[in-house]
Amino acid sequence: MPDLIWIVVADGENCRFLASAKRNADPVSAMPDMKVENPPTREQVSDKQGRNFESTGTRRSAYEPPTDPHRQGKRDFAKKIADILLEKARARAFDKLILVAPPTMLGDLRAELSGEALDRLIGEVNKDYTRFTPREIKEALSDQFKV
Repeated sequence: MPDLIWIVVADGENCRFLASAKRNADPVSAMPDMKVENPPTREQVSDKQGRNFESTGTRRSAYEPPTDPHRQGKRDFAKKIADILLEKARARAFDKLILVAPPTMLGDLRAELSGEALDRLIGEVNKDYTRFTPREIKEALSDQFKV
């Protein structure tokens, strides 16, 4: 029986899990797509930043939040995807894994992946294919990964 390859196509707000077992067949959905709402930072924070006093003197400066809420939302989404891949890897739901995501999301995913998922990782593509159909995704990956 041929290996079952999972193709995970993600950006900061969408994720598709596709499965492909046959070289000439279109990949099918391995599980429901994921989508999160992650509005831009300007919609998540107040208009004017708070101000604070210096520890000495009377100078004041703008308070900068420690992280950008929009960027943190993307990291949290990558963590959710990695948690699902860990669960599915432990359940032996796939034999091989291909990640397809824009460079920043790909880095976030790679940082969160468990050892079990990394062991099955056969390739990465740093492009945004979230708007592609399963057939278009397979065609784009077929020469590089034999899917």
